[in-house]
Amino acid sequence: MTAPIDLDQARRAKRLRDAGAQGAGGASGSSDLLPVIKVVASELPRVVDEAEDALIESGAAVFTRAGALVRPVVEPTPTANGGLALVAKLKPLTADSLADILAQVAKFQRFDGRAQRWVNIDPPDKAVAILLSREGRWRLPPISGITTIPTLRPDGSLLDEPGYDPATRLFLMPDEAVVMPAIPERPSRAEAQAALALLLEPLQEFPFVGPVDRAVALSGILTAMLRPTLPSAPCHGIRASSAGTGKSYLVDLIAAIVTGRPCAVMAVGRTEEETEKRLGALLLSGTPLISLDNVNGELGGDALCQVTERPVVRVRILGRSEVPEIECRAAVFATGNNLTLVGDMTRRAVLCRLDAGVERPEQREFASNPMQAVMADRGAYVAAALTIARAYRAAGAPRVCGPIGSYGAWSDTVRSALVWLGEADPVASMDIARGEDPERAALSELITAWGEHLIEGAYYATGDIAAAAQETGTDGQPLRPSLREVLMRQAGKGSAISTRSLGRWLTGVRGRVVAGMRIEMVADEKRGNRYALCKAPEEGR
Repeated sequence: MTAPIDLDQARRAKRLRDAGAQGAGGASGSSDLLPVIKVVASELPRVVDEAEDALIESGAAVFTRAGALVRPVVEPTPTANGGLALVAKLKPLTADSLADILAQVAKFQRFDGRAQRWVNIDPPDKAVAILLSREGRWRLPPISGITTIPTLRPDGSLLDEPGYDPATRLFLMPDEAVVMPAIPERPSRAEAQAALALLLEPLQEFPFVGPVDRAVALSGILTAMLRPTLPSAPCHGIRASSAGTGKSYLVDLIAAIVTGRPCAVMAVGRTEEETEKRLGALLLSGTPLISLDNVNGELGGDALCQVTERPVVRVRILGRSEVPEIECRAAVFATGNNLTLVGDMTRRAVLCRLDAGVERPEQREFASNPMQAVMADRGAYVAAALTIARAYRAAGAPRVCGPIGSYGAWSDTVRSALVWLGEADPVASMDIARGEDPERAALSELITAWGEHLIEGAYYATGDIAAAAQETGTDGQPLRPSLREVLMRQAGKGSAISTRSLGRWLTGVRGRVVAGMRIEMVADEKRGNRYALCKAPEEGR
């Protein structure tokens, strides 16, 4: 039996869709038809309630996000080919912008004692300020993101009606320059293969190292298309050994399909806190793509890991003291020469490697112009990506891949659809990243040296470990050079091993399994924590 229809929600959704079709500023109409709000001293709560009622009833595109009221806006932005692309984002409302919208959806009046009648006034400043400050009490709907192209809901249905979609909390502001072909409701495998062939055309001349790298590029296209309705998705790293190989261009090509223009980039901050604030500002705006450009070296950090793995995160925002909760609906990319994923990032990113095999890759000549091809028929590429995802679902979503932690929904749509069509598994690139992880390499070196020079299963204080590593023979040479070498690199201070630094490092790597072994810790506040090298439990036990 189907669930009863919520008529109020249905009517409201229609008003919001209509508002999206008209524009995102607000709902305007004849002033004679607007609700009247009587402003009376000592009745501010009622005035504010009625003002919010007017916003809701009018279907004005005003929403809640991360502790603020926001509205969808669009800005024409120049593209590389001299045209204009419609760039959509979420903009926090100020007192002035909220007053502007309120004046469009309601008529405010106060009683004029001299004239003995009600007269029209502007929305009262105090009422506007109170409405803006009612975090936690708003009845306005939450918004998770904004898009200018159709996407798929989690149930496989097509989200293509302009305006607010209650099921996904997304706001669709269609780019009228995009001509969308029909997307079959239940595409066949043959139709999916034709769609895949179209997506492969602009990728033909990229110097992918192997099939897995090409699969990661395809995954980037599908992930960027479907990310607004996925709870999480891994970062897509693009790496080459030299500049000019096409790393940023590949991300620009993906962005052109999704947004109609090359991708705006973000530099990684000098500190993790600075990076977190930059990420927070982009997430708050509802940007569909985040590109960390020119990450030459190591990429990791708690904030970036959380943004790729968690549906909702708390991040610092530039210019704000609070740490609000934000829904993550952005596809994250990172490019860099010799980009290396470190720590937890090795299991939160897929890696695409490019290698042109020439000294000056930027001087290569190409037979085609991929960006021009995409921009000439952008709707076809959007439809192709959606057709692939829909076809895999229509085929019964056959199980072709194993599980992958927090990215189950992504694996069941993007990853599995590509493998189903015969592409390599993009997740295979994680093995490469893990093998190159300097943190894992250091831990592997420690485990080997510990096994050679200390007793397996015995617990040691950091002072005992440092003493064993620094012990010398009669000739003054270290008795356990391999152990001393790895500990000096990780916890050395001058010519000695810092027990405090050693404790921090061992605490940070405890529990991580390498070659069937791991470091375990016993907390001891009085005598200091103690550590042991132990066999990891067998899987499933």
